[in-house]
Amino acid sequence: MRLSLYSLAFTLCLSLPVAAEMRLATLEYPPYCSQVLPAGGSIVELTVRAFATQGHVAQIDFLPWARVRAELRSGNYQGALALWPQEIIEEQLIASRPLFYSQLGFFVRKSKPVAYQSLSELRGQRVGIVRGYGYPPNLLRSGFSPEEAVDDISNLRKLAARRFDLVLLERTVGDYLINQDDALRNRLRWQEPALERIPLFVGFTPQKPGQPDWAAIFARGLTELHSSGEYTRILQRHTTPVR
Repeated sequence: MRLSLYSLAFTLCLSLPVAAEMRLATLEYPPYCSQVLPAGGSIVELTVRAFATQGHVAQIDFLPWARVRAELRSGNYQGALALWPQEIIEEQLIASRPLFYSQLGFFVRKSKPVAYQSLSELRGQRVGIVRGYGYPPNLLRSGFSPEEAVDDISNLRKLAARRFDLVLLERTVGDYLINQDDALRNRLRWQEPALERIPLFVGFTPQKPGQPDWAAIFARGLTELHSSGEYTRILQRHTTPVR
């Protein structure tokens, strides 16, 4: 009798649907994505919770951004976050609805703001950018001299050390990094005006035969988060401004 019950339970376990796991890659990009922030940051928490409402577990790995893009092209991940429009285009991904809008522009030293009327006047200025970021092509063609680093905090430190004249960066990210670093606080600042208003997405690789449509599942999850009010509660917990 006991053996029969064990056999029945084992058979039922085999027949139960198993939630498929999926892997996404991201980078240290506070306050949106970071291993040191509660729940991984606002965009990470939104992503994990959206999949959870649909019965799926989203594994999110933090990698250097250049490696994120290489791993996507190797097919090792089903998507990445948080992506700019140019990155969606270059990696041929399916974009989610925008999760945030962010201002992209320059950070400068407080002691040496850079005055200009048009970007063409910045010809010869050394501008820090991050290797692998999908900057709007029109900005990179405007005449300044872009110099690559591995991440945003490295660029800001080089700016403070006078190795760069400006750093091209999202305002929310730059403000966060500067306020968290005693060596940068009160030395660097955002310079108006913003150059671009950038939407941030989760991007998914196209659906493969026999695999779930992760982009569609995520869209349904976001809709459920909005309907339940959890979307707003997550944003309030992280207090990330929408710009």
